[in-house]
Amino acid sequence: MKQLLITGFLLLCLNSGAQTFNQNTCQDTTLISNNPCYGTSYQPVCGCDNVTYRNECLAYANGLLNFTQGPCEFMDFDFLPNPVATIGQLQVKVVCKGITDINVWIFDTFFRQKYYERHLQFQEIDLYPDVRGFGNGLFFIVVEANGVVKVKRLLVNQLN
Repeated sequence: MKQLLITGFLLLCLNSGAQTFNQNTCQDTTLISNNPCYGTSYQPVCGCDNVTYRNECLAYANGLLNFTQGPCEFMDFDFLPNPVATIGQLQVKVVCKGITDINVWIFDTFFRQKYYERHLQFQEIDLYPDVRGFGNGLFFIVVEANGVVKVKRLLVNQLN
């Protein structure tokens, strides 16, 4: 009886561990890192969980086993730093799955347009919006490409 219980326990442990390393699974939770990548560039990947990650390093840090280059949707964007304080600091990077027109706005909390640029026929672009004169506060970066619209919050803390 004791040997039967031990054999059953071993089989249960082996079967539960087999799923973790199955190549058909999306994520291996034993690979999740508490110290993900810092200071890495924005080169998005689409995880097998249908989430866009900032880059391959962050996908691996989240335990993903499979991902493809590029965003999950047609377009995604990111920016650094947040908050931004001075001119030349803010970098907005937009990445699309195909060549298209890209529109970028920055609005304040009263939906007043503070910035706009339209770029024709790009797949990827880096922008450096001038935030001088914005004042301190919360703003919204809106990017549209091929009908896909994304919005992210931006904090401006200008030093006097």
